[in-house]
Amino acid sequence: MNLPISIRGARQHNLRNLDLDLPSNKLIAFCGPSGSGKSSLAFDTLFSESRRRFLDCLSARSRQGMDQPEKPEVDSITGLPPALCLEQSARQQSSRTLLGSITEILDYLRILYAAAGTPHDPETGKELERKSPDRITEELVSLPEHTRLVLAAPAENLLSQDPAATLGDFQRQGFLRVYWNGKMRDIEEISSPAPPPPDAALVIDRLIVRGENTASRIADSLQTALRINPDEVRAIITIPGEEVSTRAFHTRYRNPETGFLLPQLTPRHFSFNSPLGACPSCRGTGLNEQENGPCRACGGKRLSPLALAVTMSAPDRAYNLAELTALPLEDMAGELERLKTPPSLAAALNPLMEEINKRVRFLNELGLSYLSLDRQANTLSGGELQRARLASQLGGGLSGVLYILDEPTAGLHPADTDRLLRALRTLRNQGNTVLVVEHDEQILTAADYLVDMGPGAGTNGGRILAQGSLAEILENAGSPTGEWLSGKRSMPASGHKTAPAERLVLTGADKHNLNNVTLNIPVGTLTCISGPSGSGKSTLVRDCLIPAVRQALSGKKDIPRRVQGTEHFNRLVVIDQSPIGKTPRSTPATATGLLQVLRPLYAQLPLSKQRGYTAARFSPNIRGGRCERCQGTGMIEVDMNFLGNVAMPCDACHGQCYNRETLEVTWKGKSIAQALALTVDEAAEFFSSLPRAAAILKSMQDVGLGYLNLNRRADTLSGGESQRIKIAAELAKAPSWKLAEDGKRALFILDEPTSGLHFNEVALLLAALFRLRDAGHTILCVEHHKDLLNAADYLVDMGPGAGRHGGNIVAEGSPADVASNPESPTSPWLVPR
Repeated sequence: MNLPISIRGARQHNLRNLDLDLPSNKLIAFCGPSGSGKSSLAFDTLFSESRRRFLDCLSARSRQGMDQPEKPEVDSITGLPPALCLEQSARQQSSRTLLGSITEILDYLRILYAAAGTPHDPETGKELERKSPDRITEELVSLPEHTRLVLAAPAENLLSQDPAATLGDFQRQGFLRVYWNGKMRDIEEISSPAPPPPDAALVIDRLIVRGENTASRIADSLQTALRINPDEVRAIITIPGEEVSTRAFHTRYRNPETGFLLPQLTPRHFSFNSPLGACPSCRGTGLNEQENGPCRACGGKRLSPLALAVTMSAPDRAYNLAELTALPLEDMAGELERLKTPPSLAAALNPLMEEINKRVRFLNELGLSYLSLDRQANTLSGGELQRARLASQLGGGLSGVLYILDEPTAGLHPADTDRLLRALRTLRNQGNTVLVVEHDEQILTAADYLVDMGPGAGTNGGRILAQGSLAEILENAGSPTGEWLSGKRSMPASGHKTAPAERLVLTGADKHNLNNVTLNIPVGTLTCISGPSGSGKSTLVRDCLIPAVRQALSGKKDIPRRVQGTEHFNRLVVIDQSPIGKTPRSTPATATGLLQVLRPLYAQLPLSKQRGYTAARFSPNIRGGRCERCQGTGMIEVDMNFLGNVAMPCDACHGQCYNRETLEVTWKGKSIAQALALTVDEAAEFFSSLPRAAAILKSMQDVGLGYLNLNRRADTLSGGESQRIKIAAELAKAPSWKLAEDGKRALFILDEPTSGLHFNEVALLLAALFRLRDAGHTILCVEHHKDLLNAADYLVDMGPGAGRHGGNIVAEGSPADVASNPESPTSPWLVPR
């Protein structure tokens, strides 16, 4: 019987003493507005408690270097299985971490190449040869009957240190003869052994070949010879009626022409993180740091010449490891099926190949077919990274686990979401409980169990408004999510604008998979670029359009122009999901300019004037007003030795960032630190009498950020929150609402602005974008959200597929035009709510 996960008295962060029973072995979705407590319940309560229990089972020595999670604020959790958290964060990934590393496919490929690869001489490219003891036995047994055969083990290296002592040791082991200067001699006859000649070899056996009757004796003698010299066996052959000949059999790969001898290959020889496998020039980075380009020695492939000289063969070509992992996953899947492996290793390699093929197949099924295994993890989007981790879990075959995923549909086209759903159901059907924090309609309607949280964010959230099956949620009048899913609530009317004649036109876009694309953007409209993941949307906008517009707006002359129509704009505003500042010190207050408004306010207060304080006094980044114990961060890192470092509130300022003298200056009873500790909603009321501060705070409320604390560190914000803060900063700027003297407007480019937003917040965002558009600005969004696509004035749909199957504009025009185009991959979802 599967017991439910029973939570009692959950109070973590803003949770309101929640009691909840979650069914086991089901697909569960937590939904609700940002800040309503979904992550607090899923990650900071369930996952944190599971991890804490696991670490408590380990010894103190085993816990060394691990972060020690605190016990979450909850009375009890029963029925909690081991939990795995698949987040979108790539902060911990270095440039050495690749997609193949995350999915562990690279580890399997290294074993494959070490065991079954065909080595070549790194200098000449000649295929290296070696013979197994069985193969040597077969060749010697096949010699003509009555052939005289002497088997010897080359011993020059053994004899070079102390010849007399080594020869004596050979005698004690029962050996009587050696080859010495081309002659067979008794060991006792060698009176002055130093130095040994190059042909010195210990005679192991002398016999006459009589077909299969001598096979076992030859095999035994070979084993004895290989104990003396594991790399080479020498056979002196006398065929009746012929001259004596000598043949050397090498059990390790070597080039007889150059003498190159390959070391015994191990998986480490194919790892760029190991000195054995890394390119000696770039040390495995693949980069030439001085020239800011690929390493000249390895061509950016990271591996040593020796590793790159080992190949696996398909019928029509051979691949070294770097070449195989550079293939798009959809191509790699086919090539893996065609790779030839030695029949003698089939029993050992078949399970290995099955595991590799299975994981590659899962990556393709999750919509990542356009990526390659050598793609750096820190260049993947959060959604791509999470789906890669999901693929490795699908391949692991675990059961009885609680999987917790953070918005797995991030960055996914609706067509790709169907694939993701199949993967989540596969995990569930393996006997796991799958919990997703999600806003996507396709996932919510497919979930077995829904938990709707809210009603608002921060102190206005933390409650469970509805729970149960989809049917129960739709019938529950207290569920905001149910109202959106049932169609009782709808997005604000967009007032579609007819595309004007004025256009921003980019021609000849051909980077990566783009096929000489021409992009048309109507001026003064809300335009969306849609299409499957990997179809070329980001490449078109980020790598082609943005640099071209920046170049044109720079005013530099004699620059080749690939874009026309930039005379309609006086500035370009790019709003993506990157952090809001260059350091964790950045906060919503600094990013929106609110702190720049508040600092002069506090500097003009009577106590500040009396003490001679300026606005700089109220900056946590400048000496004078900040707390010097923590240097204005509010936190102190405590070294706990083997228990790991712990960040704790500063004991001098108690986390307020400012020193005592600065905090004595108050406005309406609050110091600068207390004012910055307010949420946006609280601050909007507190600063309502200050027009500029009120305008900034109102813009943050308009994009659904009312729950955020003004002093929230940048490194704790999601990509969606960072992007909305940037949008709010632009909304608060007066030029956004007033025509410039020359009538020019801004071009706003946004990257998936609906990421992480509940239906309520998408409605707020749409209203804000309509305000920008109606003021005459041009807005371009790379987007998948169906509501935003349906609300756009103009759509550019790319595809038809991903990677080499994409890179084209398949359809463009109004949403109605694209919806009626059968070639459009997005058309099935362009149905107004």
